[in-house]
Amino acid sequence: MQNKTIAILNTLRERLAGGHYQLGERLPSERSLCSDLGVSRSGLRKILSHLEAEDLIWRHVGKGTFAGPRPALGSESFRIVTSQTNPMEIMEARLMLEPQIAGAAAQRASFQEIERLALCAKRNHEAKDLETNEKWDVLFHETLAIATGNSLLIALYSGISNMRLSDEWCLRKQQWITTENWESFKRQHAAIVQAVRERDEKLAERTMRDHLLSVWGHIQSTY
Repeated sequence: MQNKTIAILNTLRERLAGGHYQLGERLPSERSLCSDLGVSRSGLRKILSHLEAEDLIWRHVGKGTFAGPRPALGSESFRIVTSQTNPMEIMEARLMLEPQIAGAAAQRASFQEIERLALCAKRNHEAKDLETNEKWDVLFHETLAIATGNSLLIALYSGISNMRLSDEWCLRKQQWITTENWESFKRQHAAIVQAVRERDEKLAERTMRDHLLSVWGHIQSTY
């Protein structure tokens, strides 16, 4: 692989890891990327093939290229479930899944995934509004799921993330989020990042469970 190709490949890796493209977001067209990166169409397709092999993107003929690993389940199924669930059920499912996801991430996360996790935590707590805060919070938790390398878990968690975009979830969060809670979550996210950095599976599980129980308690207070 030529030096220019490697440089472009690394540029796209950094964009994907740094949140330039959100998980599930459609990337610009090939024509646009070729112009932006200064690469031929054939060269770009080789680069995209590398990224797809690394599960950093997935491609759908006729629809485009998307950030993140290929979903294992159809989004339509998740839309149906979203209309039938509520924030309490979402939190119950998260408590069943996410501590184990955090533990697996502590064992398996790559250096790049750990750095992306830390970046998501940083951007989450630098956010000036609830919408931006929620965006980076979702990416933080999705990054942990991606770090497990388990395609089914990634797809399941993608569904949970979509449910967090529901009107009811957003309304509930508006009711309980405060500056004090924001600071508390900053410390909890930092503890999760540290546990993953140290490859401490049990600590990652415990800190994630404590974090989710805190969120659950706040949501319960709105009922």
